[in-house]
Amino acid sequence: MTGIAITRHGEARMRQRGIREADLDLVLSYGTEIGRDRIMPRGRNVEKAIGDLKRKIDALRKLKGKVFVISDGCLVTACHLEKPLRRSRKRSGKRRRAA
Repeated sequence: MTGIAITRHGEARMRQRGIREADLDLVLSYGTEIGRDRIMPRGRNVEKAIGDLKRKIDALRKLKGKVFVISDGCLVTACHLEKPLRRSRKRSGKRRRAA
């Protein structure tokens, strides 16, 4: 996930301190190098990341109800969903008798 190797010691310390691998990914994406081998998220990095994520959330909301048809790795068409999708019901194995 992170793209970097984690030593046993690093893994143990992350576990002890309640730091998840996803947290490490965020720091690697949005942190600032504070030394030759150190990185940390600073206030301005955090605020920039929050702004970026809010813009992505807004963009995602605008895409709700859009359908993209992709075949063999190629976008074929895009459109608005006309009817809401219905969940398929699980069949119990018994067939209902016609009344």
